[in-house]
Amino acid sequence: MSNHAGKNNSVKFIDSVDAYDDDSDSLGSVLSDYNNIFYDAPTIEEPKNSEIDFGNFRTSKLCIDDSIDTSLNEPSDEEDSFILDDENMTFSLDEDKLIEKEFNDYLDDEHEILSEANEEKKRKIDQLNSIELNFDNYDLIRKMAIEKYGFVSKNFRRKAWPILILHKIKSLGSPDLIMNSFISIYENMTESQIKNNKYYNQVTLDVVRTLKRFPPEISDKLRLKLQDQLIDLICKILIKHDNLHYYQGYHDICITFLLVAGVQNCLPLIENLTLTHLTCYMESTMESTMKLLFNIMPLIDKLDPQVAEHIQRAELGVIFGLSWLITWYSHVMENLKIILRLYDFFIATDPLMPIYLGAIIVADKADVILEIDCDMASLHTVISKFPSKLNSSEQIENYIKSALKLFETYPPSSLPELNEQWLIKCQLILQQEEERRFQREQEEEMYLRQRKKNKTNDTDNKNNKVAKRKNLNMIRFRDGKSKANKFLFGLTFTVGVAAVAMYALNSNGIKDTPDLFSRFYQILSLKEF
Repeated sequence: MSNHAGKNNSVKFIDSVDAYDDDSDSLGSVLSDYNNIFYDAPTIEEPKNSEIDFGNFRTSKLCIDDSIDTSLNEPSDEEDSFILDDENMTFSLDEDKLIEKEFNDYLDDEHEILSEANEEKKRKIDQLNSIELNFDNYDLIRKMAIEKYGFVSKNFRRKAWPILILHKIKSLGSPDLIMNSFISIYENMTESQIKNNKYYNQVTLDVVRTLKRFPPEISDKLRLKLQDQLIDLICKILIKHDNLHYYQGYHDICITFLLVAGVQNCLPLIENLTLTHLTCYMESTMESTMKLLFNIMPLIDKLDPQVAEHIQRAELGVIFGLSWLITWYSHVMENLKIILRLYDFFIATDPLMPIYLGAIIVADKADVILEIDCDMASLHTVISKFPSKLNSSEQIENYIKSALKLFETYPPSSLPELNEQWLIKCQLILQQEEERRFQREQEEEMYLRQRKKNKTNDTDNKNNKVAKRKNLNMIRFRDGKSKANKFLFGLTFTVGVAAVAMYALNSNGIKDTPDLFSRFYQILSLKEF
């Protein structure tokens, strides 16, 4: 099981693959690149008194050490909106009012929505405005959240989300009363408590990276203040619930609520949603989170078995969907309108609905997936980025509709059985892969043997040809030499006989010349030429 860095080993991220066994099935190996899903570089929890360069992120909460020199933060011609108090840099009162007005204008988006909306969306807005927002109308409000276009505007979400989230504790009073009771608890928390929280530095480091999560129409000054407030609200929730463990990605959910409800109203909403939908993600380990995430593959298998088998053969696992689940897709998507539409859907449905939606997204991209080589790295790169390419409102509505149908067909109660079936199928796939691997190894071995044999035969044949050629040359040489010797002997013998004959004819001293010729003739007749 993974170890989590930070104080008391509480912050969830993986810092080294070497910390785990070589067992590819271990959870540690599955999570070894957990940080890279969120950030390009590994995250570390900085020492409490270290200086961190936060660039233009210069509000009070970023002064991790109050002793850091703030002389560079003095007002200039370009930044006359900042002043320094005795301890921290803050906004002036006038600047605060301007920023607050800008944020309220941003939240009140119904007029803008109406000017851009089609007729169907305008009718949905009219239906929403006709609903009395209280717990008695919970079922109707929930239905409207799930149906096409959801709550449409931030203005309505700010009023409707509390009904959906706080419904389970409706016995405590009206939505406004419950909200106010939670807010009063947080107001008593001090700056010192926030800065001394064990997650403060990690939260601060993560919030610095949230630039892309803010709408481009928001000014830098408002963004800086919202980031400052984001640090506060996360730490306050973690202070109140010290049994919860912060994880990277939690800030993505919190910032979404902040951009809808504002810092005060979002606190009780985030807290209660954390205790109902996000609790298992905030345990000391990622074990429960991964158990939930494993459900995505059996669902993909039911939607498209070929895609599921392709992913399984590549040994990809389910890590591609981790950030989808624990951030409700808000980290991997850039379109805030689509993110808010999904939040309407997730708040109003089962905590496992993000997994059902993920299965729909993957299965819908079957053609793309099956064209990719059965390779872990290649598949992970492509699949993990699918949600980031979703910018069509109509496409998201189709996905939501399909996810609901999948949920109805295979409710959470059926998932254990689906996992058993998928496990059996995985074992079969593994057996098939082992057989294919063995067959490939056998074929490669046979090929190498045949190649070696052919090479040996070629060498033997070549040697035989050389030997035969040498033998033939030697025979030819001996035959030629033998004929030459015979010819020479015959010639020499003939010349010798002729010489003897001439000598006999010209000499009167030898009387037995015929006998001599007779002897030579006998010798000649006995030789084999």
